[in-house]
Amino acid sequence: MEIQSIITAFGIILSFLGSAIYIKSIINGKTKPHFYTHFVWAILTFIAFYAQIVDKGGIGSWITGVTTLTILFTALLALKFGTKDVTKSDKIILAATLLAIIPWLMTSNPLWSVIMVTLIDVVAYYPTIRKSWHKPHEEALMSYTIGAIKFLLSILALENITIITALYPLAIVTANTFLISMCLWRRKNLEKLS
Repeated sequence: MEIQSIITAFGIILSFLGSAIYIKSIINGKTKPHFYTHFVWAILTFIAFYAQIVDKGGIGSWITGVTTLTILFTALLALKFGTKDVTKSDKIILAATLLAIIPWLMTSNPLWSVIMVTLIDVVAYYPTIRKSWHKPHEEALMSYTIGAIKFLLSILALENITIITALYPLAIVTANTFLISMCLWRRKNLEKLS
């Protein structure tokens, strides 16, 4: 239990560090977050946190809980400092996410909730991926790297590792890694074209 507490504390520190880096980049005008993506992530991360608590994920769940708060703060910043490039597909993803909350509230099975939340969360990356494809320098990749590490630590800190408690953080690690790789690749290719 003590090692899990240490891992959780380190993960929470990383959560705040990653958010501070991202927030500084937003305020400095270097990063233009997409409100829809961050708003959806805040909702879904909270649902995943709740499912982890229900499935006795223990102290390792708190990394996900703290992440909910930091993502919500980023979503609020995106309203003022974020990209204004909102497409019809972005609105469809937001609507689908909000509608998907209804079945989650109606089901008593946390496994299906986590599967649904994880799938929706991965789809919610689309507005940021679409924006980052065209403007790969508008994302603070260090923040996503820290996020991937933080969620790996959250899995290690879980007191009960099951599909319910581990699927969501594992998907976030994968999605963050994809976004980082895509942005780095696009940055390199755009520099060659310049």
